[in-house]
Amino acid sequence: MSDATLGHSSSLAGSVAGTIGNVYNLSIQGQTGDIVDVSTWDSTDKWKEKIAGMKDPGTITFSVNYDGSASGVANAIYANFQVSQNWTVTFPDTSTYFVAGFINDNTITAPVGDKITQDVTIVATGVPVFTDVAP
Repeated sequence: MSDATLGHSSSLAGSVAGTIGNVYNLSIQGQTGDIVDVSTWDSTDKWKEKIAGMKDPGTITFSVNYDGSASGVANAIYANFQVSQNWTVTFPDTSTYFVAGFINDNTITAPVGDKITQDVTIVATGVPVFTDVAP
């Protein structure tokens, strides 16, 4: 038996924007950290010395089917562009990813022979919290 979980039924919600509908792809580009070189003339045998630096909480990117109606996802995204809010991704197994952030990129693509889509990036600004499935 596989331990894989199907992405279907996941959800994305902002504390101001509400639940974002029509999402068909989501990616959490996780945490990264700076590496600070603290090497000196006294570093043993010319080995570089490094310490952990500042942390970056990353981004969330998602793709939606375009809906330009008054209550559609396009308007929810435009109305909340660069609005700081809390974002929660809930997966089908009830685990969650929570982080503060703001929408900072929104690209609409309208190909001649396919659906119109929006690709959106949320820049995380706080400490991300992952909550595993309750036992």
